[in-house]
Amino acid sequence: MTGSQCPVRPSRFGPEDTLGAINLITPQKMVQASKLVRSGKTYSMALIATPKTPGYTLRRYEIHIVAPISATGTPVGANRVTGYDEYFSVWGGLGTHLDGLGHVGVDHYYYNGTHANDFYDFAGLKKFGTHALPPIVTRGLMLDIAAWKGVDMMQGGEVITVDDIRATASAQNVEIQSGDVVVLRTGWIKMIEIDGQKFLGSSPGVGLEAAQYLADCGVVIIGADQATTEVHPAEDPTTFAPGHQLNLAQNGVYHLQLLTLEELHKNRVHEFMFCLGLPRLYGATQMVANPFAVI
Repeated sequence: MTGSQCPVRPSRFGPEDTLGAINLITPQKMVQASKLVRSGKTYSMALIATPKTPGYTLRRYEIHIVAPISATGTPVGANRVTGYDEYFSVWGGLGTHLDGLGHVGVDHYYYNGTHANDFYDFAGLKKFGTHALPPIVTRGLMLDIAAWKGVDMMQGGEVITVDDIRATASAQNVEIQSGDVVVLRTGWIKMIEIDGQKFLGSSPGVGLEAAQYLADCGVVIIGADQATTEVHPAEDPTTFAPGHQLNLAQNGVYHLQLLTLEELHKNRVHEFMFCLGLPRLYGATQMVANPFAVI
């Protein structure tokens, strides 16, 4: 289905494109990002996921440690080898994770006007799987929206506006550029330790106008220290996850969710080299992630 019949616009990167805004990360952009490294200090932006980490619907994490080398408890060989392996089951959208372009669509149409029939498979997506994403190295910005507002934690359902983003960037003396990753600190991640259900039930986040503004700036990934990236509930209460539809399906802009940005906040780190490599597990719509900043 094409033209006015398809609710998702074609990609500016061509009819065969499956990467979306990642195309904006050029070799020159990576070199630019590397020049931000002065001390070699790193900051992980990932939570440590546990079986107690709250997640939407059935999302959960289980791990079992097994001893296949010495299953009977008897050391093996003259050198008496013992050891352990692990078996784990985890939803890609539990804990800190990246939303891929096959995660959310509009009436069964996804990024670049691709219908679900053309890529969905129960055994793994035939297009848009997170395994196909390249290692991501680019300039990263942490916009400390909560600090600019003078609060420790924004309120659930509070909308981040274009003015909020512009004002915070100006206060931090940074400019959003094409190919950037922008992560937004709301302080809401602290709620996960206070009340996990309240943490999931609502969140401060990006409104639709702000999301489009970031896409127009050439942002590749929008991240936040909450579970939805966009504001939740949505600005229009009759809609569900419209920011996911706008960012992922329409603009090819990825989401990073459940980030922890408190160390960046404490150390006033606003600009850095952003790095992310995902496990190459075939066909996933989302994937657990450990994004990190290098300064």
